[in-house]
Amino acid sequence: MTIAELFQLRKNDHRWNTSYPLNPSDWTDYRVPDSLSFENDSRMSFYIHIPFCKQLCSFCEYTRMLCPDENVQREYLLAIANDIKQFRQKYQDITLLGFDIGGGTPTSLSEKNFSLLMQIYQTAISGLKLDDRYEPSIEGTFNTLSEEKLEEMAKNGFHRLSLGVQSSCSSVLHQHQRGYSSEAMMSSWLIKALGKGIKKVNLDFMYGLKGQNESTIQQDLDLIGRLKPQQVTIYELRTNMILAKESFTKEELYDQYVHYYDGLLAMGYKARFGQNTFSLDAADEGVSSYLRERMLNGAAYKGFGMSAQSMSSSGIAYNVGKLAVTPQDALNKEGYPEQFTYLLPPDELASKYIAISAYNGSFSIARLRDYGISGGSLNEILGFCIDEGLLYKGEKDRLFITKKGFKYYGALFSLFYASHDVSIVYK
Repeated sequence: MTIAELFQLRKNDHRWNTSYPLNPSDWTDYRVPDSLSFENDSRMSFYIHIPFCKQLCSFCEYTRMLCPDENVQREYLLAIANDIKQFRQKYQDITLLGFDIGGGTPTSLSEKNFSLLMQIYQTAISGLKLDDRYEPSIEGTFNTLSEEKLEEMAKNGFHRLSLGVQSSCSSVLHQHQRGYSSEAMMSSWLIKALGKGIKKVNLDFMYGLKGQNESTIQQDLDLIGRLKPQQVTIYELRTNMILAKESFTKEELYDQYVHYYDGLLAMGYKARFGQNTFSLDAADEGVSSYLRERMLNGAAYKGFGMSAQSMSSSGIAYNVGKLAVTPQDALNKEGYPEQFTYLLPPDELASKYIAISAYNGSFSIARLRDYGISGGSLNEILGFCIDEGLLYKGEKDRLFITKKGFKYYGALFSLFYASHDVSIVYK
């Protein structure tokens, strides 16, 4: 099968997006009983997963559960604290690039347990070298904020807060079992956050949701224009997400992205076409340092908590809970060790890096060379993508997606993946 034929075959296949591998069984042969090694990765980021939410949205693909009582919250946090302690004892020479706390909804924790989370964070970074661009970030929702939690964030060095909105249209949210926050409420909390010392607030929106159309997207843009958060992130609903059904064509999804993109740039937000993060400050890429290093540079990261993912220069691991029948079944006072560890060859590591970088609409050829990927089929694929106007070369050996390429970004980036079912492979 030629590269052109493969691209045509995958163009309208919704399975090809930013997920990799396409099927978990593709990595079966790489699974090992050991924990993931970080011996060659002194520069890394940390991530803590808090799986608790006030309500469960139907579009969410992450491990989450309704927020339990305070005792269960505390037990979960203490288990994570112990996991971090053990990791720190094993790996002491660490330069921390970033630290994100996500979920779930970290701000759904009680006041007391949120304070405990901040204490755990301080212990986790104590004594570590912090990169010059280190910027921790935490996720939340408007209806789980409090002034005390904002104060705790700022006091402990969290000056970036990412809040999920997804849509400003109540009927769209209702179809996905998500609550609605009024503009007055959002505006009030944004003012309070800035007043407490949160310097950057990011608002998350989604497109591809059932019930969305040009009118609802314009409503989102009008809201953003009035609230004027420092950063905005827009995510496409991936149709391999839990309970998600195909409802929009690739062309329709492209048009929805363009609507957001044009509207945000008209308001002064900075972004390159094809990336999903927008910022009023062109220098910060619209992301936390954890995401920046992960997306742009393929840096190592260690995840703590239920089903959290980790990646090092030797492979990828998923903690206990990734395949639990229900998240509640995975709750464990003893901790959340790695359950699935994969020692990956260079082409698989490169593929995972490209899939993650797809959110930014770019990837680094130099990083692929670091994985040992060069020449042969890679040059052939690059030649096809550039000749067809799907990618273009930018500065610092990076390749960027074009408007033409973005319409079928999943198929485009998949051309660079390690092959499991076609004849195109890295040489």
